[in-house]
Amino acid sequence: MKSFDDRNAGVRETGIALLGLIQQIEICYARSASSSGMHATDFRAVCVLSDAGKPMSPKDLSGFLGLTSGAVSALLTRLENGGFIARVPNPADRRGVLVTLNEAAVAEPLRLYRILHERHTEATKGLSDRELEAIRQYLRKIQDATAQFCGAEIASVPASGTPPADELKLQSGSED
Repeated sequence: MKSFDDRNAGVRETGIALLGLIQQIEICYARSASSSGMHATDFRAVCVLSDAGKPMSPKDLSGFLGLTSGAVSALLTRLENGGFIARVPNPADRRGVLVTLNEAAVAEPLRLYRILHERHTEATKGLSDRELEAIRQYLRKIQDATAQFCGAEIASVPASGTPPADELKLQSGSED
């Protein structure tokens, strides 16, 4: 049985490793975005739209990104001006619009995103199902603790990746 100090050291090292991962992902996103002439948040929006596999409303995108409606409006204008997205009428709501990806324009930034995803998948090859479940549980607990700290209520992300828009509700957003 490990001592209290050994456990605290293990928890601290795990936290440091998680923070290092977050920093590396942010660096990769920023570089991928920059290489495509996008802001990092714009790149995140393109990734969310791609993962969704269908057009999304600006409101749903706002929930996924944790941004205010004004920040999402500015983001969509930048992406539209760059030719990365189009806003099209929502057939289910005459007053609304849906955001669609320009697949040709986002092909290169998404190629980089998919390479990163493949490398993350490769890193799990030697892990057992039990180890993967332990990692999933840990990350979900950290996600929930972080969301509670930030004043947000976030549903857990399904194993398939991006949660459906109706499962992600942010009570407070940040400006972009």
